[in-house]
Amino acid sequence: MVSWFWGQLKVLLKNGADMNAWDHDDRTPYQIAMLYGESKELAECLKNADKDEAIRRLEALEKELLEEERRREEARFKELEEERRREERRREEARLKEVEEYTRAYSEALQEGKAKNNRIPIMLIGQDRGGKTSLMRRLLGLPFNKDQPSTTGIDVNVIELTEQNAEDPWKKREVKEFMANEGEAKTVIYKKTVEYFDRGVQRNLEGDAPEPLTPVMPVKSVMPVKPLPVKPLSPLLTEEISKIKSQSSTVHDQKEVLRVFVSDFAGQSIYYDTHGCFVKPHCPYVLVHNLSLEFDKPAVPRFKASYEKKEIEMNNPHLNTNLDNFTSWLKLLQGLGEYQDQQFPDETGHRTTADGRNFKRPPVLIALTHSDKVKGNDAKILSVKKRIENVVSASDYENVIPGVLLIDNTLEGDDGDDVRKLRRELFDYSNAVLNQEILMPVKWLNFEVALRQKLSPDCKYIPVDEAKQEAEACGVGEFDQAIKFLHRQGVVVHHSGSSKVVLDPHWLMNRFTDVISMPGQLDALSRHALDVFERKCILFREYLQTLKDAELLEELMQKFNLICSCQHEGKAAFYVPSVAPAMKPGKELEASNVPSLFVTFPRKLVPMGLFTKLQVRLISECEKRFPHQQATPSFYCNYSSLLFIIEDDVYDVHLIDLHEFIKVAVFPKQDGNHFKFASHFKATLKKCLDDLKSPDQLLFSMTSYDFEVKCTCCFGKEERECSRHNAIECDSDRCGHRHFWKLSDLQRFYNDQSFVVCRSNNSTTKFEIKSVKIWLNTDTIASQKPTRKRKKPMSSKESSMSNKVRRLKKRGKSVDMIALKNKDDDEPTST
Repeated sequence: MVSWFWGQLKVLLKNGADMNAWDHDDRTPYQIAMLYGESKELAECLKNADKDEAIRRLEALEKELLEEERRREEARFKELEEERRREERRREEARLKEVEEYTRAYSEALQEGKAKNNRIPIMLIGQDRGGKTSLMRRLLGLPFNKDQPSTTGIDVNVIELTEQNAEDPWKKREVKEFMANEGEAKTVIYKKTVEYFDRGVQRNLEGDAPEPLTPVMPVKSVMPVKPLPVKPLSPLLTEEISKIKSQSSTVHDQKEVLRVFVSDFAGQSIYYDTHGCFVKPHCPYVLVHNLSLEFDKPAVPRFKASYEKKEIEMNNPHLNTNLDNFTSWLKLLQGLGEYQDQQFPDETGHRTTADGRNFKRPPVLIALTHSDKVKGNDAKILSVKKRIENVVSASDYENVIPGVLLIDNTLEGDDGDDVRKLRRELFDYSNAVLNQEILMPVKWLNFEVALRQKLSPDCKYIPVDEAKQEAEACGVGEFDQAIKFLHRQGVVVHHSGSSKVVLDPHWLMNRFTDVISMPGQLDALSRHALDVFERKCILFREYLQTLKDAELLEELMQKFNLICSCQHEGKAAFYVPSVAPAMKPGKELEASNVPSLFVTFPRKLVPMGLFTKLQVRLISECEKRFPHQQATPSFYCNYSSLLFIIEDDVYDVHLIDLHEFIKVAVFPKQDGNHFKFASHFKATLKKCLDDLKSPDQLLFSMTSYDFEVKCTCCFGKEERECSRHNAIECDSDRCGHRHFWKLSDLQRFYNDQSFVVCRSNNSTTKFEIKSVKIWLNTDTIASQKPTRKRKKPMSSKESSMSNKVRRLKKRGKSVDMIALKNKDDDEPTST
């Protein structure tokens, strides 16, 4: 601030300002110089009206103060960077400690008894109005409903299958809980006890030490298990042993039953935000595609409500084709499998069915529906099959099961299509996944059964303290790790620090979608709330509190990053980006002085639901850092504009979801040094993305991301025509030739002081790292000019001047000029 003041005074004097001019507080430059004690020589020059000498001394003083300011700025910048790095290290250490604690607890629990799981979900996925719900009915042997409404949320049917009835129409059970019952738990315990006897554990009756325990089935555990000393078994009476063996024989005589949970997910993008809470990496998927759709034509999202006769057309925010939507699911599922391979590198990820077919997790079956609409058109069917084969082989989707299944949902019986084959395939692959799936500690299984007994139509969740009591009664010593295991298995829902344990995850997902879609007839008192919700995507808290289970919904929707708190019209409310409309494509944003940053993901796909959740995290961070900030964020389901204020400097930050990556464009409201902001914002963005990768978030915990910048040497310079914009050499961020540089690679080159050469498009061009230096960790701002105005008080070393500087700053009337007036003038003069 001080250097700015004297620099402006120098400019004024050079441009003919009066040496005896008065400022807004009726003080001359001489009086100001004496007051702040800047320089006795300068004060004398001003007093004697020696303008030339005053200008010379002002230039020297300005240079000295600028250098001092630069040193302070650099020191503060380094201090902030170091603090951010310490915070990142703390978070990483906490994460590793959490993983270590979970691994240890799981290993110890397995040593006390382990069991194979016999329950597995089967997921029906695909584009909206593709026939998933009708396929579900076909699997169950139910008649076709030509007026079938769109699914909202998730529809789950529980089926019990055996080898004998796997191909017949599946009969659903009344229960809808993805949990074990007491009978299943007893079966596991009987089998486990008999295993001890069969391996000679009864020798303990004579005092011999027992052998180490081994799994019931030849399956691998989810993580390395350290051998632990086995405690001697207490002597068992002969009649007790005989009783358990007798009960076990009965159990072994029963048919092996597989319980599957066939889940039909809503295909509309508005519901994708809730899908991520329940998608699992270790279960079969059926990717459904409507045969009557053309792969290369733009997708037309549709929705049909139960009370409407016609379908409603919806927005296509990314200009996706039907092929884009189809491959999005393939990329998502392959990404889940690849992440698991990275987490457990000692496993290949390959699995084998009972009849010797190899596959990778998660297995994906492709079902082509609406075959009735192309019946007799063999050329059309062959063309679609060939196209799918080319897509799968070109991208090496190893988890996609070869071949496609033709389904006619309008048929009544099992003849005429591949429905029986589909049932058999799902049964075989479900068994194959489970036979090589993670083991379940018996104590944790008992804990699950105890929670199961709490579940009823009137009780879908319980307080966490009640769940802890049940765990203690089951002999579970580490509640946090046991409940975390059940949460990751999809058995319950419990976020770390949450006050509730949800016993029915599917019920919770549908409650989420109820809030998002705000269904039902509203009365006159809630009419305004609906209007605000539809226009601004803001949900009043008072409306949410009128809903059943309001406390639970408010807590968990924030935990799942579906909503974030705000104020609207003086009332407590929530932003709900999930329901925001799409921003129509227009002119692309590109800041001239700050290069755009790109968040990229494996397989060139933004995970479904991640963008709106990232919006929630960033908005929440803004609310925390700037609680009194008046600016309201602007957001759509594919775009958001946020206001950041760093030390009085204002920045507009725009995030755009481009389907394959997220673009971040930064627009400073003023000139100056933006290194501090770039460093701060990148750290904030990283924290938000890392928070979304928390194990509690399930789907997002199984993905990764990178920060990248576009290559200015070759980006968009491709001769072929862009199909989206009908342009040659399309320079759109999503189309044409796209070449990015990872910041981590550029950081390494920068540290080594080496240069980077772009060899794309048959050319060799040097990429200027300096052009994106603002996003790198340079540890210095020496090469940058400091901002023109002081943002904070001086450091403690200049404490004698700090109060004076603050008073001078308060007196300043403009950031661009100093206004001085002659004693007799009526109007100020300024430059």
